[in-house]
Amino acid sequence: MEVVFWGVRGSIPTPGKDFSVYGGNTSCVEIKFSDYSLIFDMGSGLKNLGDSLIERKVNNFDILISHFHYDHTCGLPFFKPAFLKESSFSLRGGRKDILEILDSQISSPSFPITIHEFKANIKYENFKVGDNFFLKKNIKISTLALNHPDGAVGYRVEHEGKVVCYITDHEHKENTKNTDLIKFIENSDLLIYDSTYKDDEFSNYVGWGHSTWQEGVRISNYSNVKKYFIFHHNPDNKDEDMKKIENESKLLGSNIVVAKEGMCVKI
Repeated sequence: MEVVFWGVRGSIPTPGKDFSVYGGNTSCVEIKFSDYSLIFDMGSGLKNLGDSLIERKVNNFDILISHFHYDHTCGLPFFKPAFLKESSFSLRGGRKDILEILDSQISSPSFPITIHEFKANIKYENFKVGDNFFLKKNIKISTLALNHPDGAVGYRVEHEGKVVCYITDHEHKENTKNTDLIKFIENSDLLIYDSTYKDDEFSNYVGWGHSTWQEGVRISNYSNVKKYFIFHHNPDNKDEDMKKIENESKLLGSNIVVAKEGMCVKI
């Protein structure tokens, strides 16, 4: 298994030189399994991932959607494999109206093409949040409801004794242990966690549906997480701000990493 970060930013893409080190594309993460890929979310990072899939001749993959806010779906109209007949993939989420939601996002007057112009073999599949299911290569997927406006889904991926957890977008409750989440991510090899804010600014954003990087440290310690990746970076945080967070996080543990666009991690 190899985890590749194609988009690590939250809320809105942040192009420009001040965001070039950590990256400006929104949420999109790939887990590579030889000739098959599992993808989390379809933020603007999905565009570059799609180009890579074509170059690597990977035509078979699945996409797990955390939720349908636009920063997590805006890459889909620019995803070249969707326009190729030889591509076959599923879009899965915790809602029954997946196709209807995406159809409404990619339509006039907001967009010049529609989802019905895709030529790939695409399956739009829903599941009940909290259920478990299996994908190709005997990959087990567990799901958990997260605290976010309109709802969001957290994912736990298990394959051949290795575990990756993808937990974004999620707002924690201060001074409260989320025992369900702690159990869900327990003993994972790699945790990707919503770290939009810092503890000292969190009170200004209660109700916005996001967490802090320090909360990620706390739940990682409770859960015996081997490596924790700070993710879904605040669009206001320039490279210099992210560097400060990175330096502060190193003081709390050697297993904490600030996710950067283009970063590849073997498990």
